Amino acid sequence: MKNPPTTPAIGRDLAALSGHDLWHAEDLQVGDRMNLGSVDVTREAIIDFAARYDPLEIHLDDTRSPFGDIIASGVHTMAYFSSMASRSFFPRLALVAGKGIERMRLPHPVFPGACLTGQIRIDDVVMKPERADIVCGSTMVDQSGRVVLDFIAITVVARRKHR
Repeated sequence: MKNPPTTPAIGRDLAALSGHDLWHAEDLQVGDRMNLGSVDVTREAIIDFAARYDPLEIHLDDTRSPFGDIIASGVHTMAYFSSMASRSFFPRLALVAGKGIERMRLPHPVFPGACLTGQIRIDDVVMKPERADIVCGSTMVDQSGRVVLDFIAITVVARRKHR
């Protein structure tokens, strides 16, 4: 699978917005984006996670893995993304709840020593009377720029109270 084409960033960099007010649905626009930071993946973390949650040979034994080394499980990769988003993006939202994940892809494996970087972009804002469904494109790449995780998340965010 090829990496998605690189296109110029459109919309606002949400991380650059000043203030500490929560972002409501009306504050978010299609094209807005936020870099979530990065995380280093260690061999020990892959093995510990796999032993506890996904004990398959490809995550535990490099001699039995068809990849030539162990790889992080998809659930572990998603956990890294969730951790980054939960520290930087979600605390800024007037969050109601997560609603779903669509079209999750893991086009390249995550190896020990990888440095993963995440980004969220707003793809759609579907307004409803008291809240909105915020459709976010969510991507994580490794240190070589290869996409290791790509999915669409739907998050429910409150609207401002109108008086």
